Amino acid sequence: MLKSLSTTVFICFFAHGFSYAQEIVFCSNYDSKGEPVGASNTWNLDEKGGYVYVLFYNHNKRIKSKKLILNIRKKSGNIYRNYEKRAMEIQSNRTWALLDYQFTEAGNYKCTVQDYEGKELAMNDLTIILKTRTEPENEQNPPTINHQQNRVLHKDPDRSYYNAKTIFCRSIVNMVPTNTGSVFKAGELSVEVVNDRPLYTDTMIVDVFKKGFETEKYPIYVTSKNFWIDGSLESAYFSLNLNETGEYKVICYNRRSQTISQGYVTIR
Repeated sequence: MLKSLSTTVFICFFAHGFSYAQEIVFCSNYDSKGEPVGASNTWNLDEKGGYVYVLFYNHNKRIKSKKLILNIRKKSGNIYRNYEKRAMEIQSNRTWALLDYQFTEAGNYKCTVQDYEGKELAMNDLTIILKTRTEPENEQNPPTINHQQNRVLHKDPDRSYYNAKTIFCRSIVNMVPTNTGSVFKAGELSVEVVNDRPLYTDTMIVDVFKKGFETEKYPIYVTSKNFWIDGSLESAYFSLNLNETGEYKVICYNRRSQTISQGYVTIR
């Protein structure tokens, strides 16, 4: 009987510990280590809604999946109904993932992070309150996006904002690309993205795809990367390692997943 009780206690302890091995945090900002800033489960947003960072924290353990799925459900009556699913990009060897999500409707939400096989990794609840025009400002209210001093952006560019080009080169010296081209030997490349006005994002998301055999499409996923950039500048640059021969498409997005530019490069 004692052995059975001990086993039961161990199983309960293990299950409880596992449920907290990963977690979802809703926050206004984050640092370079993925630590949340301004975390809360209740948010006051403008009458038209606003953005909240959804941060998946794996407690210093590397996330093995290349992508995670954020499943958002909204409460309707006594039931949480499916609302939206979004992919969360993960950089190599990173212990956390992030999605800057726009909430436009008030209500109670349940957010679940899953791997690509459908396994649930973490879950948390969130309440969104939308302000009305007559609502007075109150410092005791939950955090509001409009008053986040740490947010870099306060208004998002529309989809026609970007007129950027992608430049591939061997290196960038004094902010100037050298040995530019579209065909390179395998190895590390430098990539510069140049817009005709400030990039207006603090994060650049990069997806790389490889061209398929006997097709004009690029169906082969290679890698995804996130880079922190200075959004007040008109250009940004980063490095890519392409070690296999072939033709590649490189797509760059802002933190709202709006396309900034795309370019093509061949590795021989």
